[in-house]
Amino acid sequence: MKDYKVKININWLKRKRMALVRQLRNAKPFMSGSVVKIARTCGNKEHCHCGKGILHESYYLTYPEKGKTRTIYIPVDLEDEVREWVKEYKRIKEIMKEMSRCQRAIIRRHVKEKRLKQGRS
Repeated sequence: MKDYKVKININWLKRKRMALVRQLRNAKPFMSGSVVKIARTCGNKEHCHCGKGILHESYYLTYPEKGKTRTIYIPVDLEDEVREWVKEYKRIKEIMKEMSRCQRAIIRRHVKEKRLKQGRS
């Protein structure tokens, strides 16, 4: 949702904010980063199918750390779980963005109402 219109009632904004807080309370394990598939050859190219062009595919988690992109191998049995962690992080991040938009709208609405009470427009 884009920025809220100033005409929206401040009580509605506060209810929206509480709904967002409830969504955050239901958060599951999460982790920032991206899951990427990398295809490469192994060290045994002469006797392996990767030497003939059929590369080994594996999944990695990439994430920023101190200005550099880091990579961690994801074991096959953790692939689905790691994907869920990354997906949950993105969901939480969107909720936080929405919360910030709501909070800014509350500030704007508060200022607008204060000016109206003082007889200014």
